[in-house]
Amino acid sequence: MEESKRQLMSEGRAAEKRGDLKSAGDAYARAGAHEDAARSYFAGGFFVEAGKSLLQLSGYVAGRSASADGGRRNLMLKAAICFSRGGDVARAVDLYVACGEKHRGVELLRSLGDMANAARLEADRTGHVELLGYARPDKAQPEEELRAARRLEATGKREAALEAYAGLQQWQDAARLARVLGKLERAAEYFDAAAMCFEAAECHFAVRRRDEGLACLYRVTPTHPRYREACVMAIGACADRSTLTFDLEQLVTKFLATKPATDKEAEAFYAMGLLFEGARSFDSAADCYRHLLAARPGYRDAADRLRAAADEEQGASSKDFQRIVAEEQGFREAIKRHATPIANPIVTPELRAGPIATDSVPDVPPLDDLPELPSLPSLPALPGGKRLQAAAPAPAAAAAPAPVVEVGPPKEGMVINGRYRLEKKIGQGGMGAVYKARDLELGEDVAIKFLAVGMVDEEIIGRFRQEVSLSRQFSHPNIIRMYDIGSYGDSKFMTMEYLEGEDLGSIVRPGALPIDKGIALLMQAANALAVVHDHGVVHRDVKPDNFFLTKDGVLKVMDFGIAKRQATNTGLTRANVTAGTPQYLAPEQASNFGGVTHLADIYALGCIAYKMFTGQVPFDGEDVMPILLAHLTEPPKPPRQWNPQIPADLETIILQLLAKRPEQRLQSCRDLSALLGSMIKQGHARRA
Repeated sequence: MEESKRQLMSEGRAAEKRGDLKSAGDAYARAGAHEDAARSYFAGGFFVEAGKSLLQLSGYVAGRSASADGGRRNLMLKAAICFSRGGDVARAVDLYVACGEKHRGVELLRSLGDMANAARLEADRTGHVELLGYARPDKAQPEEELRAARRLEATGKREAALEAYAGLQQWQDAARLARVLGKLERAAEYFDAAAMCFEAAECHFAVRRRDEGLACLYRVTPTHPRYREACVMAIGACADRSTLTFDLEQLVTKFLATKPATDKEAEAFYAMGLLFEGARSFDSAADCYRHLLAARPGYRDAADRLRAAADEEQGASSKDFQRIVAEEQGFREAIKRHATPIANPIVTPELRAGPIATDSVPDVPPLDDLPELPSLPSLPALPGGKRLQAAAPAPAAAAAPAPVVEVGPPKEGMVINGRYRLEKKIGQGGMGAVYKARDLELGEDVAIKFLAVGMVDEEIIGRFRQEVSLSRQFSHPNIIRMYDIGSYGDSKFMTMEYLEGEDLGSIVRPGALPIDKGIALLMQAANALAVVHDHGVVHRDVKPDNFFLTKDGVLKVMDFGIAKRQATNTGLTRANVTAGTPQYLAPEQASNFGGVTHLADIYALGCIAYKMFTGQVPFDGEDVMPILLAHLTEPPKPPRQWNPQIPADLETIILQLLAKRPEQRLQSCRDLSALLGSMIKQGHARRA
């Protein structure tokens, strides 16, 4: 038995390593390692399974109160959050009630718009209220009613059978029958309720509801048996309008990593190549054409397009690489020149090789005699008969000390690559050090960030390049300017705008800001992110430490190291890895980091606003998982309960930024900036 458990744990770890979190959770659960199972299920987005594992871990028995047992109660609350995230609302509410947290069950129902059940639960005093309209996964449908619905269908009473299936929430049967009856809009609705996304999309497209159909296709996963068909269908719909979206790219990533197997798939690869070309994502376009030609040599003009895309791909990035190599080579040659004693410059290689015949050296022509120098006039006499003495020649001025050029770790006083003199270290962290430096060519101060030698790998270098590449696209006073990347010995460095002031994290750490100052800073942050989003980029790490307030009062957004373009796959994120800071992470970012949109940045900006005006973050704790779970399901405490000085209008804005569902938030930073600007004009006088 022990050997079997070890084998299951080994299987779980192997599955987790390859990113198959469902299989990992299943293996851990069979081994009885319910904590590991819950962790894997949650990370993979299998929230109901995570909730079940947490209940197993708690030893909870339905109907028993948990209020007196702190450990069990905590696990049950986490399970309730998982069930609510997974759509099992009835079980989540039951657990909240069992934990003595009925008010959280009421808040959950209200957040779903179910005011009737929320009112019934709030008024209930028994603790056993039965919610109406929720199917319980662990409770079988009434068999007799289901048999009656099937008899209606068998006897040809399809309309009545359809209504019976829908009333019993047998969505798959209802969808199947609605499609047979030609009620395609209802069929799409029922297929969607049954989590049959592909079938729902087929019905939407059949009635020309393109956008609804695409929304369903975007939810099809690579493990779906009709995944490749979904990709072909989605590419075709987007190609008709020459539209490349972030959601489309997320859907087809794994599809495009293979070779087309059918004529329709070949056409889809070609169409995606054209879409990528239109978005100037030539590396992705080239990949499409390569895979297409590997399966279908000679397909249309794919070979010509591949050559053109490859040439474009080698453009700026290859020039940057060549420049870096040239800089490094020049630096190393300079070091060699300074380290080697310089010989007589007249000694040529021929002279070193041996004696040279005298007749091979030409005679030097004789020089004419130089004329005599004119005599100097006598110096006038001073009173007393003294004469002025000619001043002795002034000693030659001492040459300015040459800049320190040496090999080794960067330090103050060194000149990097003959251009940047390091003036002062202004920051140090695990990733490396930041110096104030003088650009000797331009006569300007810059900041130069060095990567620690041990941190240099392909991913980190990729983030370096991405940060410079993205920030170069933005020209805005609220976005830090990045200049260049380069090499120094075994180190890589980045040069950027030198700023004097402090980061926003240091400013908000002591407590809440004055309302006027906070609104002004929040408006600057919104203006900066509006420009970033306009360029199709999601920052993905919006937090106070990544904003800097200069001495002139200008707020600047920094650090695009884990940013992602919404229209391309250039974001540097490993599969199944959540990056970012938990206290500022949007609900959707916790379970799908690679697939977030600009609305995740807007949520994070809401967290910053909450911190600015209350002195608290919306959710905090010692462990990461409870913070993420709180972002997913718990409503934040209204800001005015922390700080009554916050205007009511501002509280409304903050809570709208923190909406759990992306579509319920403010939809752009420009909208946020406009609202804040209006408050400033009105003197934010409405405080009721």
